[in-house]
Amino acid sequence: MHIPALMVLTYIACCIRIGTLPWRYFQLNAHYFSKEHGIFSKLVLDQLIPERWRLPQRVDNPELQPSRYPVFLKPEWGQNARGIHRADNAEQLNALRRQLADEPQRYLLQEAATGAREYEIFGIDVDRDDRVHDVLTVTEAVNSSEEFPINSKFNQQTRYVEITEEFSADEQALMSGFLSELGQFGISRLSVRADSRAAMLNGDFKVIEINLFVPMPINLLDTTHTWATRWHFIRGAMMALARSTKAIKPVARPQPIFTLMMLYGRKRAREQKRHNARAVSNSMHSHHG
Repeated sequence: MHIPALMVLTYIACCIRIGTLPWRYFQLNAHYFSKEHGIFSKLVLDQLIPERWRLPQRVDNPELQPSRYPVFLKPEWGQNARGIHRADNAEQLNALRRQLADEPQRYLLQEAATGAREYEIFGIDVDRDDRVHDVLTVTEAVNSSEEFPINSKFNQQTRYVEITEEFSADEQALMSGFLSELGQFGISRLSVRADSRAAMLNGDFKVIEINLFVPMPINLLDTTHTWATRWHFIRGAMMALARSTKAIKPVARPQPIFTLMMLYGRKRAREQKRHNARAVSNSMHSHHG
């Protein structure tokens, strides 16, 4: 059985066991959902990041000229690094802009983080007021083939190595505090770059991305883990996630987050068609004028 399917089934079983509704999962981080955009907008989430950790990032447009390269063009919402492109110079950036001009969603331009190493910090928090995560893992994305890689499970040059146990309890608590400083997330995964583990613990890192929708615990992609190790983690993590779901404070009108996220691409496509139609119409009027 694939890991995501096993996680979902285990989560549902845990929810049933403790008497909560599995579909309430999508309300875990509802406070950070952008009603305006109908997604967990990367641009909106960017505002949660303290200045010392934040990379320069904004909605892309042809007038933007980066002060340095490389830069990344990233869809305003996406999973598993899908749709992310890197430009190493102005010529590549302009070519990407032409290539992506008809894409339905907005793209963001983000400067590259200069840290030598990339880490994924995954957390599940039942009581979101105590700055302590009931599940916390740290995994390094190892890619020695590229200086500025787009790491993901789809990048064949990237492998993931869980290093959680290399940190003491106090150090794990420190990283849990970093997550809590960003927000009171029920479940989250934070991608950061730092020059070393010591630098990361010292708070000397840059945040590449915050994932709040369905963040995969990247430690499960460590190929040195046995299935017994993975299954032990999944059982504990999914019970914590079920408990976090049960702890959600009820609201009168929950947001239809799942539906809006699934419809996002279609909505943006319609908006793009209307935009293109207006552009053609304006061009024709200008020509006839």
